[in-house]
Amino acid sequence: MIRFRKIFNFGPFRTSLSKSGVGFSWGLPGLRFGVSPNGRKYFSIGIPGTGLYMIKYFESPQKKNYQTPTNTNQTNAQPKKIEPWWKQKNLMD
Repeated sequence: MIRFRKIFNFGPFRTSLSKSGVGFSWGLPGLRFGVSPNGRKYFSIGIPGTGLYMIKYFESPQKKNYQTPTNTNQTNAQPKKIEPWWKQKNLMD
């Protein structure tokens, strides 16, 4: 598998271009907050120069697969299934 990523730094701001899209982040060496190309918000902490880091993702869109019905008067209402982002973009079947 070949991966592509290009990073542009502007002081504490970082923009990354990849096959998935454009991601943005802000931070200092060892601490960073950002939004990944697929829209996931994250916080990362690491030891600069070692390659060791940890990422904590917030609000994962992949875990939100169902919507609640807006009309609560329906007795047998089933939640509407939302397709994952990769199926919406026809990346995988």
